[in-house]
Amino acid sequence: MAEERKVNKTIVWSLLVAAVLGIAALVAWQFWPAEAVNLEEYVPAEEFEPAYEVMQAESPEYDIEETVRAMNALEVAQCQSEDFLSYLEYVAKQDFSRVAPDVLEQKRKLFPILQRLYELQKEHEELDDVWMLMKSATSGAATFAEEVNPVGVIGSMLTGDAALGTMSVGGGVEKAKTAAFDEYEKQKELKRQLEREIEAVRMSYVEYLEGYAPVYYKYMQEWNTLCLKKDKAYLDLYGGRPIDAYGQTEEILKEYPTNREALLLKSLALINIASSYMPAGDSAVVRSQLGTLSKEMNLPLNAPEEVYGFYVEAENTLDGYMALYPSRSAPALVLKGLLYRSMGEHGKAVSFFDQASMEYPRQAADLTDLLDSYRARTYLNKSAEGKYLLKLYRSTMEGFGIFSPNLLKARYYAQHGDTEKSKEEIFNHFYRRGNQGVYDCLLSDMQFCEENMYSSFRQILMEQSFIDVSVEPTMNWTLADKDDEIKVTINNRSDIDLENVRIFLCLHYTDMYKDEYDVQKLPSVNIIKHNDKTEIGVVKLNYEDKKYSDITRIRAIAMTDDKICWIDNVDYKYMKASEAVAKAKSKKAESRAKGIASVKQQLLDDFNVNDGKLLSVIEKGMKVYAAVSDGNLWNDMKQDVKNLVTGGDKKLRIELPRILSILDPVFSLHQVNDKDKAIRPSENYLSGSNIRLKFDYEPKQNESIPLYIYSDFANFKVTLAFEEGMPVVKKVELQ
Repeated sequence: MAEERKVNKTIVWSLLVAAVLGIAALVAWQFWPAEAVNLEEYVPAEEFEPAYEVMQAESPEYDIEETVRAMNALEVAQCQSEDFLSYLEYVAKQDFSRVAPDVLEQKRKLFPILQRLYELQKEHEELDDVWMLMKSATSGAATFAEEVNPVGVIGSMLTGDAALGTMSVGGGVEKAKTAAFDEYEKQKELKRQLEREIEAVRMSYVEYLEGYAPVYYKYMQEWNTLCLKKDKAYLDLYGGRPIDAYGQTEEILKEYPTNREALLLKSLALINIASSYMPAGDSAVVRSQLGTLSKEMNLPLNAPEEVYGFYVEAENTLDGYMALYPSRSAPALVLKGLLYRSMGEHGKAVSFFDQASMEYPRQAADLTDLLDSYRARTYLNKSAEGKYLLKLYRSTMEGFGIFSPNLLKARYYAQHGDTEKSKEEIFNHFYRRGNQGVYDCLLSDMQFCEENMYSSFRQILMEQSFIDVSVEPTMNWTLADKDDEIKVTINNRSDIDLENVRIFLCLHYTDMYKDEYDVQKLPSVNIIKHNDKTEIGVVKLNYEDKKYSDITRIRAIAMTDDKICWIDNVDYKYMKASEAVAKAKSKKAESRAKGIASVKQQLLDDFNVNDGKLLSVIEKGMKVYAAVSDGNLWNDMKQDVKNLVTGGDKKLRIELPRILSILDPVFSLHQVNDKDKAIRPSENYLSGSNIRLKFDYEPKQNESIPLYIYSDFANFKVTLAFEEGMPVVKKVELQ
C-alpha cells in the first residue's frame, strides 16, 4: 500500500508539473503568437507598414558600403529615436535599394517584436516608456538613468571588436538579453502578467539577434577587407606618397568600380602627382618616386604634355563621381577647384570652391552617412595614424581643413596679399560650419588657419594674447573639491568687449597624444567686458573617467559674430615660452630667422616690422616706473608720504608700445625657465596705445634687473638699471 501511495503521489506531482508547464506554454503562446517569428504570417500594423515595406529587397546586387551604412544607421536610429513612431518614420525614408537582401530579411524580423511592444505600450499604462527598453537593448546600456551611447552599438550584440574581425555571438546575445531587459523589469516592478509579456519579448529578441549576428559578421568581414585597402591609400597620401595611393585606389576600383572614397582618393592622388611636375606645384613628392612613375608609364620626367594626362584622368574621374553621386558632389567640387588651382587657372578654381561652399550644408546628411561606420571602428582612436585617417575622411565629408572651400579661398587670397578677403572667407567657413551644426573639428580648422594663413587669422583679433581662460574644481556643501567638475572663467585683459560669445573649452589630459584635446561647448555669453573676469559656467568632465588632476593643458576657442581666436591659459602661455627658450638654445643664432614659419613671417611683413624695428620700438617707447629704496630711512619716509598722497606703491611698473601685442608676448623678470627667480607680472593688460605691466617686486638702488619678452617671432632681453633713484632702460638685446 505504501508503495502504491508513493506511485500515486509521484503521478500526481508529475501531472501537476505537466499542468504547470502546459499552462506556462499556453500563456506564452497566448501572449506571444507564432506570427512574431514567421514573417510569412506577420501582418504589419498601419503604423509599421511603410517602414516594413521599404525593406523589401529589390535586387540580389548590393553595395558593401551601403550595406554597412544601413546596418549601422538602423542601430543608431533605434538608439537615438525618441519613440516607436520616430524610428518608423526614419526607416520609411531610407533608401535600401543597394543593401544586401539577407540583411534586410533579418532586420524585418525585428518588426513583429517592435509591433508587440508597441501594442503592449498602448494596452498598459505601466509600459508607457517601453521604447526605452529597445533603445537600451540596442546600446547595451546597463541603466535607463543615463543617455544611451549610439557609438559602437553593435557591441551590445556581439562581443569583441567587429572592426578587427573577432566576434563571439553567444556572449554578446547574453549581454544584450540581460543588460536592458533585466534592468527594465527591476526598475518597473512589473506585475506577473507583464513579466511574462516582457520575457516573451526578450526570448524573441534574443532569437532575432542570433539570426542577425552571422549576417552582420559576414558583411563586416568584407567591409574590413575594403577598409584595409582604403586605409592604405589614406596613409600613402598622408606620407607624401600619392603614386602609391593611386595604385591602391586602382586596385579597389577594379573590385568596386563605384566606390565613393576610392574615386575621390584616386582624384586627389592624381592631382598631387601632376602638380609635383609643375613649377608652382605645392606637393612635396620625392623625385625618386616621380622617376619610378615615369618609367612605369613611359613618361619622360617633367614632360608637361604627357603630365597633362594626369589632370585629364583626374577630371574624368571627378565627373564620373558627380554623375554617380550628385547629392554628394561637394568634395568632388573642392577637388576640381584644387585641380584647376594646380593648373594655374585660379578663376575656375575659385568658382568651384564657391559652388562647394553652397553644396556642403545642403548635402551634410548624405555626405556623413558613413560616419557611424567609421566611428564603429573604435581602434582608429588608438593611434596617431588612425586619428589622421578619421580626420581626413571627416574633412572630406564635412568640408573642413584641406576640404574646406572657404579656407582654400582664404589661403588663395592671403597668398595674393588680399588680407581683408582672406579674413572674410575665414569667417564664412566658421559661419557655414555653424549652420551645418558641426563644431567637433574646430581644432583642425584652427590648425589649418594657423598653418596656412597665420597673418589673416591673427588680424581677426589682435588682442587674443590678452584674453585668458582658467579652470578650477567646484566645491560641494562639504567644502571639498569635486574632482569631476570644473568652473570656467575668462579674464579679458584687453580693452575691447566681446559680445555674443560662443566658447569651446579644449582640455588635454594625461595619456593623450601631444596635439589631442577633448572639446566641450560651453554656455554662450552675452558679453565679456574689457578688463574684467567673467564666469562662464560649470563643466562636467566626461572624458574616459578623467579628473581635474588629470588636466595637463587648458585652451579655449572663442567665436563671436565677427571674431574667432584662441584663448589660452596663462600657464600654457608660459610653458610655450619655456619650450621656445630651450629650443632657441639648441639652435645657432643665424638660423633663428629660418625657425619662423613663412606664414608667421607674413604677419611681421604686413605690419612692416622686423627685428631691428622691434628693438627700436622697445628702446624708444618703453617706460619704467618704480620707487627705488636707497637704504636711507629719511628718503624712504619721504617716498612713503608721496605714496600716500598719490595712492602709489613701490612696485615695478612698465609700459610698452601696443605694437608688440602682434607678437603674442609673455613677460618675465629673469628667465621664464628659472623657476627660483622668474617673476610673472601681477598685472598685464592693454590700455590705449600701451601694454601695461606691474610686477610685485620692489627694485633696490644700483640694482640691474633683466626683463624678458618672449614670443614665437623673437625673444628680447631688456636690462633695467636703477641709478640715483631713477629707473633706466640700459640695454635691449635680441636673444
